[in-house]
Amino acid sequence: MLEVPLGAIMCPMGELNERLVAELVDAVRLQLRKEAGERLRDLYLIGDIEKDTAKSCIERLRDLANDNNRPITLYINSAGGNVTDGLAIHDSIRHVISRGIEVTIVVQGMAYSMGSIVLQAASEGRRLAFPHSWIMIHEPAKWAGWQSTTAAAQHLERLKQMQDQIYKILSARSGKPLRQIIKDTKRTDFYLDAQKAYEYGLIDKVVAGELEESQPTAIDSKSATPPIAAVETARQPEAAHERSTETVHAGKAGQAG
Repeated sequence: MLEVPLGAIMCPMGELNERLVAELVDAVRLQLRKEAGERLRDLYLIGDIEKDTAKSCIERLRDLANDNNRPITLYINSAGGNVTDGLAIHDSIRHVISRGIEVTIVVQGMAYSMGSIVLQAASEGRRLAFPHSWIMIHEPAKWAGWQSTTAAAQHLERLKQMQDQIYKILSARSGKPLRQIIKDTKRTDFYLDAQKAYEYGLIDKVVAGELEESQPTAIDSKSATPPIAAVETARQPEAAHERSTETVHAGKAGQAG
């Protein structure tokens, strides 16, 4: 409900001054912002995925889910981070979806490493990306931070379990067989732009927003100067003749030497 300043109610219309009008305008703006905030069901995962960002994201997600069952949108721009924190976000999203709430995830910028796994948590058909976004997947051992042989050996069993979990998530959502996921990510970072990510199955749609190509302006063919390409084409025979003449002269010079 719009809260009208008390002075505006008690003061006759003819005595309204600029201050009261400004107060009325501010009250209307405040109410509009409040209503817009209630309608807005967005959350953001920006930066590295670690304990604090995961905590904030999950808390916001649960607050929105507990308010009502309207759809939620998560915008992600992350180079990745901790495996367990990323999986915690992924599982929290899937839990909200299991309650009948649609969750859309939109990549704006990048979803690398664990960011690409969080992306896969979205509702069916709701993994989106802006045209100039990038998605990257790679070997789960890198995500776990166990790149040295010694560290990997110490945590071999847990590493294998995490690898299996992540590979299964990527395979299930992309439709690619496990062997291809493993092949594409083994010992390399597999980068895909938005269109390639769509073709690979990591997203469901590229969000509109690509700049349109400029169209050539129509000109009068009688008065217009020939296009550059046409001029260059017309000049080619003459240039070729000049080059052949130079070649002959050069050959004669060589003979003379």
